Amino acid sequence: MRHFSRWMRPRPLAIQVAFICALLGAISARAQNPQAPQGPPIIKSIDVQYTGPGTVSKERILAQMRTKVGQPYSDQVVEQDIETLYKTGSILNVRIFAQPEGDGVKVIVAVQTRSIVREIEIDGAEQVKAKRLRKEIKLKLNQPVNEQQLEEARQKIIEVYQGRGYNDVSVQFRVDPIDEKRGTARVVFTVNEGVKGAVRQVHFEGNQ
Repeated sequence: MRHFSRWMRPRPLAIQVAFICALLGAISARAQNPQAPQGPPIIKSIDVQYTGPGTVSKERILAQMRTKVGQPYSDQVVEQDIETLYKTGSILNVRIFAQPEGDGVKVIVAVQTRSIVREIEIDGAEQVKAKRLRKEIKLKLNQPVNEQQLEEARQKIIEVYQGRGYNDVSVQFRVDPIDEKRGTARVVFTVNEGVKGAVRQVHFEGNQ
């Protein structure tokens, strides 16, 4: 008599039970070992990169910033750092961003600093001595070029001349580089004194 054997197919119910047990085991393992949420990357290094001459040292720039090595990177803190750097008056343009570095980030501070005033000249001043005008405008050497301060100085020169009867005076200023590699500059005020006692033409509107 011949004996025949055949493979026994597993019962569908047994398969379902095994699958459910495996699924419950996986869920239990995840519950026991939950993955910690990832926080912001840690700052590994900070690099200051200059566009043009660096008239402000890297140490001084970093001292003004709250972004520090070893701390988590924060876009909000970076925005505050940018605002703080502009308020120093020494920075013309600045951009701060992060690049991946190992398991953290490297912070790049791309900065363009202002030129430093080394000389102040006043051309065309004959009726008022240039020395007197320099005292009036109160600009200081070895300070960053500041357009607002230069405009205020220009207006002050006009006031001095008008106080002496030169109502038609005009004043312009320009900034000339002395040493572009070192970022030094010369401020030049050009005075056109006009005629003393001159009155500009006045136009009247309305009934005549």
